[in-house]
Amino acid sequence: MNHSAVVRLLTEGLPPIGDQDPTAAPFPLQTLERSPLAPDSPGRASDSPWVPREKNGLRWLERPAPGLPAPVYLTGPATSTLDVARLLAEADLFPEWASVLSLSQSAGRGQMRRAWASPAGNLYSALRLPLAPPFDVAPAPACGALFAEALSRLNCPVMLKWPNDLLQAAPSFRPGLPPRRNDCLKVGGMLLEERRGALFAGTGLNLASCPPASTLRDNYAFSAGVLRDAHGSPLLSPQPERQKIDSKNKDIVTIFTLWLRLAASLFSCYAQEQTLEPWWPALAQRHLAFRGCRVTLADACPERETMVRIPCEGVVDGVTESGALRLNTAYGTETFLGGSLLASDGNEEPFPQDAHSSE
Repeated sequence: MNHSAVVRLLTEGLPPIGDQDPTAAPFPLQTLERSPLAPDSPGRASDSPWVPREKNGLRWLERPAPGLPAPVYLTGPATSTLDVARLLAEADLFPEWASVLSLSQSAGRGQMRRAWASPAGNLYSALRLPLAPPFDVAPAPACGALFAEALSRLNCPVMLKWPNDLLQAAPSFRPGLPPRRNDCLKVGGMLLEERRGALFAGTGLNLASCPPASTLRDNYAFSAGVLRDAHGSPLLSPQPERQKIDSKNKDIVTIFTLWLRLAASLFSCYAQEQTLEPWWPALAQRHLAFRGCRVTLADACPERETMVRIPCEGVVDGVTESGALRLNTAYGTETFLGGSLLASDGNEEPFPQDAHSSE
């Protein structure tokens, strides 16, 4: 048996980092059985008993979880899954590809350290990635490409909104046209943090709820939505009719069972793609949102130029090995290391096609 393929329940929680609240609240076994994080589907309880374990002053319950590349931890309400991952790594309990799932977060954070609403019912995870290529050079888009591929393999087609958001197309979306606010729904996102030589990817997926439009930071942010499968069904509301059509997903009825498959798929995809060099830009191209569409890039940070044009407009052409977004602009093909892709207002003039150039 692979002893790293285990699920660990933090029944005593985790201590605070500094002066903040406890990093994770205790998660009793009897509470887990009624939780969205329950490892077992209703009526399919595992025969494996929970075994108490202890190391470096931390205690938990553990049992086998076949299919995982490394341990997965379950916590009750936490400050952030990234905080949990950090403490576990410092205790030498969080190897590469280990992950943690939290019931909710009180201090979840997203890009630019913005607060991330984290009510119970959605997926909040942190995954430790190898601090090696491509994650040492382009961690956010490379990780986003892996998640997009893994979700698509689980019959949940998503698009990677460079560099680190996951979108699903709405019925109004039309490839090649400037995307409007409601043409795509943001169903997830991720934040990469490096701590003491360890790289963590914090990820949130909207499975049960999503932020209302009133909480979006501006009029050009894409609307939020709940992740759905290829048939348009929410993952945590299985229907007998859908199960007959899509037997591949019929057992995904808890957050844990979804993550079990997703984590295994992430590792499998990474291991398979290592035979290609370079592998991740092609993966990103496969799932890149708005390829061939005219977009506006706010707060654009050019890879090779010092001057920033505001706003920066162009047609999405791809992603480079350095993780930069490649745009065909009126000035030629340019690459950008930072910026936010904005939704259009629906009134753009056609982009001058004869101004495009390619590498």
